[in-house]
Amino acid sequence: MLRPGFLPGALRHLSILPRLVFTVRGWPCLLADAMGCRRLPYQLHTRTGTCCLIRPGTSDWWIFLEIFVFGIYRRAQEDIRRAEVIMDIGANVGFFGLYASSIHPGVIIHAFEPFPKNADQLGKNLGLNPGCLVKLHQAAVTDQTGTMELYFSPGDDSGCTLNEVRGQSCSVKTVGINEVFATCEVTKCDLLKMDCEGSELSILRAASPSVLLAIQAIIMEYHVLAEVEAIENILSAAGFTCEVIAEINTIYASRN
Repeated sequence: MLRPGFLPGALRHLSILPRLVFTVRGWPCLLADAMGCRRLPYQLHTRTGTCCLIRPGTSDWWIFLEIFVFGIYRRAQEDIRRAEVIMDIGANVGFFGLYASSIHPGVIIHAFEPFPKNADQLGKNLGLNPGCLVKLHQAAVTDQTGTMELYFSPGDDSGCTLNEVRGQSCSVKTVGINEVFATCEVTKCDLLKMDCEGSELSILRAASPSVLLAIQAIIMEYHVLAEVEAIENILSAAGFTCEVIAEINTIYASRN
């Protein structure tokens, strides 16, 4: 995810305010949180009926804005509408899963999130939206199954990473990309969403040809610009057509 520091600049453009007011019930709480003035958890409700619980002082409010207001996954909307199974690698607190469920209530979503605080919050959000068919897997998807150290900075719950040493860490379960389908008991993934703080290239490099063939579309954030070409090469060799959306550091790949 792009970092919350972008928002103060965005809020200076008054065009965001009508969109926020029209789209979200509870928006004054979000603005107060963005300005550091909110102390208690609060709920935001979208026009489609999705309810999201927000932890004040974290990146929850920013991720909510990215997904439900700015529409960073809009490019994959048609894939979501057609999907039977979606895999969400780097699910954070579940907002993408709730967004996808609001577009296609019948879609089954397997959400992988290793950070305990985020996984707990994801469970709370699912409890507020009982019709969503989201299954939580408290694990990180990587190139191999086992355990690894997950690094994080307090207060930046969207920035947990396996690739960069930070102030604190915890040991988490990992599932190799080639074991994910067995873990989920599925044979086909209609949309793979990835936002896993720099692990995207290593995951794709480790994916077997049969696993890549089972994936129909991908939408992913890239975190290292120098890796984009390598990611495109892997996906193109697997039969995907790639589109780089540079303004939001995103790659969308589909099969024509």
